[in-house]
Amino acid sequence: MTKLDTVDPRILSVGRTIFGIVIASVSAGFSAAEEKLEPIELNDIRGMRYCEFLLIFDDRVDIYNTSASAGCPEELWKAIDIEELADAHGASKAQLNGPHFWAMDDQTVGLGDTKTFSGIDARYAATLPLSAVGSGQGADPYKPYTAAKLQTMVFKAGSPVYELVDSEGNTYILNAYGAKVIDGDPANLASQLKPAEGWSFQVNIPSEDLTIKGSTDTPVHMVGDDMHQYYTLTGTEAK
Repeated sequence: MTKLDTVDPRILSVGRTIFGIVIASVSAGFSAAEEKLEPIELNDIRGMRYCEFLLIFDDRVDIYNTSASAGCPEELWKAIDIEELADAHGASKAQLNGPHFWAMDDQTVGLGDTKTFSGIDARYAATLPLSAVGSGQGADPYKPYTAAKLQTMVFKAGSPVYELVDSEGNTYILNAYGAKVIDGDPANLASQLKPAEGWSFQVNIPSEDLTIKGSTDTPVHMVGDDMHQYYTLTGTEAK
């Protein structure tokens, strides 16, 4: 297993971080068998910045993430032409996802081969269904979907977790947040989000470490909010 320790925040500020849209996940019905995935351990990443590239094909969306690469320089990120990007990789369309910032403390994810996107290196992280891109900026808000995530997330005791709760009391925990969050503090989502009917946002501080595990054999439920940030269901197993 490869382990990446904490990087100086001043260095991380020039990069971006699915993983915002569900890193290292393989949706039910898709397979990562053709990708040789390496488990990567990321430690002390709460607040770490990353970006993602989405390559959209006729039957799937492939996601590449910079979290275990050399970062995502702002000048290169802003200069990307998504039509040229799609053509270069044989995709129907392409989308950029980020910058985002991890909301957990540690995670282990399976990452595959590296591709270069307009000068930025990123590693294969996920294959999702077309529904995951929704109307064009990510999954449609407050409409859960299922993914078989090759990912373990750890939220440490005493640190806040940010939650969406549906009308039945199911709780989804924020994986990563975007640059539009006021003061970079996800607690401010309480005033920024406009949850769908029956949904609410809350902040919780667990007394014990909270771990969410996913694999190709144990699918999990996910949902996006109206700011295109992503959450994973906790407390029950996906069916």
